[in-house]
Amino acid sequence: MDTLTIFKTALEYEKKIRDLYRSGVDIIDDERGKRIFRTLADEEQSHVDFLQHGIETLQANGSIASAGLDTVIPDTGTINSNIASMKMRIPQQMLGDLKRVLDSALKLEIDTTEYYQKACDAAEGDIKRILSKFVVIEQRHTDLVRFELDHASRNGFWLDFPEISMEVG
Repeated sequence: MDTLTIFKTALEYEKKIRDLYRSGVDIIDDERGKRIFRTLADEEQSHVDFLQHGIETLQANGSIASAGLDTVIPDTGTINSNIASMKMRIPQQMLGDLKRVLDSALKLEIDTTEYYQKACDAAEGDIKRILSKFVVIEQRHTDLVRFELDHASRNGFWLDFPEISMEVG
């Protein structure tokens, strides 16, 4: 798959997840949730902008640089180290709409990350570096959404790890 096709396909993924986050801001009542969705929507919009500019640049001169591709979402290690304080700031009552949007977001983030990973595995040179940055960024989004969904669902897991152990010592 050529770089232009990769970017055009990626653009569709990014628009879909951006639109979901934008709708989440309107759907839910929880202010903290709204802030998270606004942040993620803004970040996804920056990806849309990057990809649109990249498509134009590729069509004009055949190459693209990764400058300007970043994330404000912390890595999983930082999230894990701050879990206790984050738990205290998450409202006890999460609305069903929030869980529904988070569940949809998690599926889209996983699909998007997988797309970037497959494209990255097949790419070479500058495009591989750009796609590997997208993989890291989208994985952070996935981890954040999973963190929020785990809390909202109160399923006893945080980022796929059990909160407590049932083993007898």
